[in-house]
Amino acid sequence: MSACNSADSALLSYQHTVQVGLYSCHTQNDTTLTNVQVRGVGVDSLLYDEEELGEFFLNINMNADETQFILRTQTLQDEMTIRYTKSLESVGGSGIAMELRIDSIGNTNTFIDSVSIVNKYIRYNESSENVQIFIY
Repeated sequence: MSACNSADSALLSYQHTVQVGLYSCHTQNDTTLTNVQVRGVGVDSLLYDEEELGEFFLNINMNADETQFILRTQTLQDEMTIRYTKSLESVGGSGIAMELRIDSIGNTNTFIDSVSIVNKYIRYNESSENVQIFIY
């Protein structure tokens, strides 16, 4: 039987991303947008620049309880705010990871029709879509 010591214990993950999928509000099918720019608000954070996106990841600010993003196409722009709660969780007996729970998402409606939280938990070493953005 071994116990955790300070050399074994570690904060396994302090950076989290929200996995996002884009969908058509008309057909409910997954879709892509071209020439998309995604930027974090309040930080110098250009996440995607003029890219084709259908599924993408948004970095969460772990020093706050919400993170804002600007999504821009060539002619349209929307803003989205993700609000979340953080908690420390034990992982594998010797590690600690930050777990996030998405509480709500607000957005403007220029080209985004609606946003749906499909998996509100963001956990260490898990990969699943958290948010679906339905576009016009």
